[in-house]
Amino acid sequence: MLLITGLLIIIVWTALKVVEAKQQTRQLFAVREALRTEADELSVTQGQLQVELATFADYERIEKKARNNLHMRTPGMQEIEVLETE
Repeated sequence: MLLITGLLIIIVWTALKVVEAKQQTRQLFAVREALRTEADELSVTQGQLQVELATFADYERIEKKARNNLHMRTPGMQEIEVLETE
C-alpha cells in the first residue's frame, strides 16, 4: 500500500511538472514572438534611416544648400592658392 501511495505521489508530481514546463514553454514562445516582431520593426526602421542618410549625404543636395542658404560659390581660378609644405 505504501508503495502504491508513493508511486501515485510521484505520478502526480511528474504530471504537475509537465504542466509547469508546458506553461513556461508557452510564455517563452510569446516572449520570442514579441522580440521577433520588435526585431522586424527595428529592421524596417534601420532601412528607412539608411535611405534618409543617403538622401542627406547626397553631394548635390549639400552643394545646393551651400549655395542657397550659406551663399557659397565655387572659387575662380584667380582665387585658388596652392600652398607649399615645409
